[in-house]
Amino acid sequence: MRFFFYGTLLDHDVAAVVLGRRLPPNAYVPASLPGHARRRAKGASYPVVIPDPRGEVPGVIVGGLSARDVEHLTVYEGPGYRIVPLRVRSHGKLETVTVFEPVVSRLQPSQDPWDLALWQRRHKRAFVQRLRRAFSGRPVYSRQ
Repeated sequence: MRFFFYGTLLDHDVAAVVLGRRLPPNAYVPASLPGHARRRAKGASYPVVIPDPRGEVPGVIVGGLSARDVEHLTVYEGPGYRIVPLRVRSHGKLETVTVFEPVVSRLQPSQDPWDLALWQRRHKRAFVQRLRRAFSGRPVYSRQ
């Protein structure tokens, strides 16, 4: 299964904790989500995407995910997101992939744009520590 990642899962350390394994660098294919904007969720450090006809959200397509991987991603994203097919642009072509889209009744966007590098500087360390505790009941990931 192929997913479009646009937020904290762009960080390879976060993805490794969630999936229980580190993905190879070539698993991340640059892509963008046209017709959307990325905003920080109200009261949180992570992002949500919202419709914006003039916007385009940068991210990556990650393929080769197993049913177990999707289960881990679903637990990580929680009830604030739903899985939907959306069209993303990669290598100049539009293709349909799976995206975790925010459920508007559960997650509201702030007015603040969300930036990965800024999030990594300000929030990553504490976020990854909380994430490791939350996923600590699972076996340690393999470095294969």
